[in-house]
Amino acid sequence: MRVYDRAAGQYREEKEYGGKSLKFLYSTAIGRVLLKIFFCRGIYSKLNGAFMKSPLSVYKIRPFIEKYGIDMSRCEQTDFKSFDDFFTRKCAVEADCPEDGLMAPCCGRLTVYPINESLALKIKGSVYTLAELTGGGFDLSDYGGGSCFLYRLAVEDCHRYVFFDDGEVVRSEEIKGVLHTVRPVSERFRVFSRNHRVCTLLRTKRFGDVIQIEVGALQVGKITNHAVKTFSRLDEKGFFSFGGSTVIQLFKGSAVSVDGDIQSCSERGVEVLVKTGERVGERTKCLKD
Repeated sequence: MRVYDRAAGQYREEKEYGGKSLKFLYSTAIGRVLLKIFFCRGIYSKLNGAFMKSPLSVYKIRPFIEKYGIDMSRCEQTDFKSFDDFFTRKCAVEADCPEDGLMAPCCGRLTVYPINESLALKIKGSVYTLAELTGGGFDLSDYGGGSCFLYRLAVEDCHRYVFFDDGEVVRSEEIKGVLHTVRPVSERFRVFSRNHRVCTLLRTKRFGDVIQIEVGALQVGKITNHAVKTFSRLDEKGFFSFGGSTVIQLFKGSAVSVDGDIQSCSERGVEVLVKTGERVGERTKCLKD
C-alpha cells in the first residue's frame, strides 16, 4: 500500500498485516460467507481479544516489533504481560504544533474529505451521510461545507488517542455494529457506517463544536474512552484494543483549514503518515479571538 511519509518527504510502500487472509475474506465467495457468519461478529473479536490478553500471546511481541520496525524508545514500559498489553502501550507524546494549529489526535494515515452542503462525504468510493456516521443523534446543521479528518490506524501504530484542544465533553453515544477491516480491501462494505463506533461531541476552545468518532475494526476487542467531563490538549481520550482502527473528526463549515501537503495528497487519494501532536491544519481567521 502506497502512502506519503511526511517526515521523510517521500512516498513508500507499507507492509499490510494479514493481507493474504483479508484478501481471501473480502475477495472470495467463501470468504465473504465466513465474514458474515463469524469474523465480523463480536464473538470473534471477543475470542481473539481473550487470547491477545493472555500470557500465551507474549511470544508474538518481539517478531512483530522486528517485522514492522517499531520504535520503542518513546514507550513508557518494556515489560509486557501479553500482546494486548504491548498493543495498548503508552508512548510519550508532545505537541509539535502552535496554539492556533490543529494537531493530530493519534498516530495514523490521514486523509481529509470535504463535507458537502447535503451533509454527506465521499470516502474511498462510498458516500456516507453524517447521520449514518453518527447514528442520527447529533445536531449536524452547521457541518455542511466542513471537513472530515480520517485517521486510519494500522496495527503497528500506538493505539492511544488524545484530545487535540482544551474543552469539555458534551455527550457521547456508543453505536453497536459489526467489525469489518478499515483497510481498502473492504471498500464495498461501507464500513464506517456499519462498524461498532463511539461518537462524542466535543466543545473545544479553539475549534468550536467537533464530533469525534472512534471506529472499531476486524479483531478489535474494545474501544475504551476515559470518563472525563473537561479536558486539556494532549490529555488521553482513550485507546483501542488489538486490531486496526479509525478516528474520525468532523469540523463545522469554516472551522479549520488543512495543511497544503495533506490537502494535495487527499485530493489524489493518498494517505499521509502523521504522528500524535503533529500539526495537520490550523484554526481559520473567522474563529480567532
